[in-house]
Amino acid sequence: MIEYITIPTYLTLFRLIAAPIILPILFVGLLPYNHIIVNSFLALLFIAFALTDFFDGFLARYYHQESALGKMLDPIADKFLIFSSLIGLLAAQKIFFLWVLIFIGRDLFIMGLRQIGLQHMIEVPVSAWGKARTAVLMMYIAFLILNPYALLPWSQAPWWHSIESVLLITALFLTIWSAKKYAYSFFSEYLAKAS
Repeated sequence: MIEYITIPTYLTLFRLIAAPIILPILFVGLLPYNHIIVNSFLALLFIAFALTDFFDGFLARYYHQESALGKMLDPIADKFLIFSSLIGLLAAQKIFFLWVLIFIGRDLFIMGLRQIGLQHMIEVPVSAWGKARTAVLMMYIAFLILNPYALLPWSQAPWWHSIESVLLITALFLTIWSAKKYAYSFFSEYLAKAS
């Protein structure tokens, strides 16, 4: 039976296709100017893409339009949004490469666990820690885009640097902690099935 594409799925497809094309190009082309108006526009654009993640899930549940296609595409669209934004910010020299490696590496690790889990009938569901990590990482990325003082010393923009540092530390903690939780849950179930 052919599954019809619903409005929530269209939102997911829009995020999946448009975000990786539009955001990195705009970040690389416009962020080096470090103009608050330009940065604000780009931050709002990123937030609009991020909000489609909320609205596709909300609309699917509210109108009972949840679908297998939507459930499959939604996490992929999220990864495309985050990965393309982080790579665009790295190319625009707004983020340290090690943080990009940690954020993307964690997601690839979890995707690997899920792939192995499929082969062994082990489900790796999204956890509250994972959702919190995604929310904080989205806030961190939005603030990075907005911050016009990223290249200035701490003393010249203490308020901006303080908020950015708090968001970064929180995002890194949740990234590592949620990965640990996923791994512990997966390997506990894997070893239980193997014994």
